[in-house]
Amino acid sequence: MAGLMIFDHDQINVQKGIVEFNGFEKLKQEALQLSEQIQQVEVTDENIQSSKKLLAAVNKRVKEMEDRRISIKKEMLEPYNEFERQVKEIVNIVKDADNLVREQVRGLEERERMEKREKIKEIFDKRIKQYTFSEVFTSDHFITPKHLNKSISLKSVESEMVDWLEKKDSDLKVINTFENKHDVLMEYIDTKDLSVAINIVNDREAWKKQISTKVPDDKREKKEIFLISISDEKDFKLLEMFMMQNKIQFNLEKVAK
Repeated sequence: MAGLMIFDHDQINVQKGIVEFNGFEKLKQEALQLSEQIQQVEVTDENIQSSKKLLAAVNKRVKEMEDRRISIKKEMLEPYNEFERQVKEIVNIVKDADNLVREQVRGLEERERMEKREKIKEIFDKRIKQYTFSEVFTSDHFITPKHLNKSISLKSVESEMVDWLEKKDSDLKVINTFENKHDVLMEYIDTKDLSVAINIVNDREAWKKQISTKVPDDKREKKEIFLISISDEKDFKLLEMFMMQNKIQFNLEKVAK
């Protein structure tokens, strides 16, 4: 590719930094002697102030040494930090271009997948017309992400489609022989697996039977209605008076002769 960035290791010149601590051994021995002396001192009310001054003086010298160490570290890292910034700047430039190209590639691949889905749908819609279950299944039930890959040809997808349709036709003929075919069919449409659909329906029926044995029947008391026929008005008046006195509920209905 014209203008391709070429990285040469020789483009980067590295010179190892050197830090010489010539007084290390001498200072180390002095520090050990000082530490030993401090540990042997027993702090009392008489020497507490002098002990504090001694520690303050020691800590001051230690701080001076630490400050120098930090300063040298910054000086040593300064060339590297600048180099790191330069490298990151170049990397970000390339990454921005890379992301742009990747986005375009993803968009192109997605369009190709959508176009292939439409072609598979057209083939499916033509082939399913030969079967009685064209209203039950659609291309969405058949198409999987695998079918949309470039590595899978339309010819192989169509061959798999024929097997799929034949299997569905065979399964639906079996389902049509069941007494609970509607229940099995609903599960089959969802699972697309006959044995799984049958097991789901059977398990549900077994569960219903198990529950029904544990739930008591709702046996409500049936009320009986008695009809009394009286033709004499005097007898009727006596019966009516008896019913009212004993607070017996009744309905009165006169029937003309």
